[in-house]
Amino acid sequence: MTFQPRPVPAKIKAFNIDFNWGFDPAGNYGPAMPGEYAHADPAAHVDWYVDMGVNVIQNFCVSYNGHAWYRQSQVAPVTPGMKHDFLPEMTALAHDRGLLVMGYFCCGANRVWETAHPDQVRQKAPMWKLPFTLDYLNYFCHSVKDALRKTEVDGFMVDWFISPDRSKDGWLDCERTMWRELMDEPFPASGEPDAAAKLEFERREVLRAWDHLTAAVRDVRPALIWVNSPWEISRNLWENHRALKEMDWVLNECHKIEQLEWIQQHAGTKTKIIQNMAGGGRPTEQQWAAFDFNKFGLYGFSQADPKTTYVVDTENNKANIARIREMFQSHQQETIAAR
Repeated sequence: MTFQPRPVPAKIKAFNIDFNWGFDPAGNYGPAMPGEYAHADPAAHVDWYVDMGVNVIQNFCVSYNGHAWYRQSQVAPVTPGMKHDFLPEMTALAHDRGLLVMGYFCCGANRVWETAHPDQVRQKAPMWKLPFTLDYLNYFCHSVKDALRKTEVDGFMVDWFISPDRSKDGWLDCERTMWRELMDEPFPASGEPDAAAKLEFERREVLRAWDHLTAAVRDVRPALIWVNSPWEISRNLWENHRALKEMDWVLNECHKIEQLEWIQQHAGTKTKIIQNMAGGGRPTEQQWAAFDFNKFGLYGFSQADPKTTYVVDTENNKANIARIREMFQSHQQETIAAR
């Protein structure tokens, strides 16, 4: 397909109904079961987002469980039982309504990869579990390239783009190999690098991952790369880092508005910085008052209901959505900036 980049709104108004998480047959909350949201209707979802007043829909190329949301995937397994070719159909409908569509990949965790490669998983890490080995980067980047060839998404979010927690388990054999690759020296005989060397290793780890990712995108077609990392706990990793300066869009998922100033100092001059104000709880009035919609984009996400595939009906979700809808709809006549 011939892809023509679309203009990017000057003010980003984005939302996501989150299919990453769900409930197993016993009712336990965790990564969504493959097929849990397969009955979602793309046309009805686009109508929901239009009613919200968004100009960007964040959808899924491959969700956290490692399954793709487009039927032609030849890398990630396809979400079983989809009633529609969800991502391509939703993208086409959204484009017809003048909206951008951003896909999604979770870089720091992938249930399919974790199951197939347990030796390359930090099993005791709480959330982001994957070292960025060359094996994993090859798989991840092939999946990105496949999605860009098979769909017309305008770009994609890369979630949990961060080195895994290495405070437990010791160092994996694959990480010792990574050390030799990235540091050009044998792994320390002590079995534990000092703090400065470890930080330098992890800065090189994410830089190599970034370079592989951007090369993969260049190989296929233009696409915006939107990165989410827990900046608030990883400042040393990202301070004055080339990758952060090269990112197209950056998400601050936590509600700590003061974090935006630090991101702005270390991101690129053309990087769009976007603040999450739904998902992860309910922002306080003080946080809303501190957020400047004239300087930063606005984003929200909410857990999907496995029955309806729309947002779970909770008081927090209703309050967050109402507040964000009000913000979005009060800025409907925004100008379009060049890409």
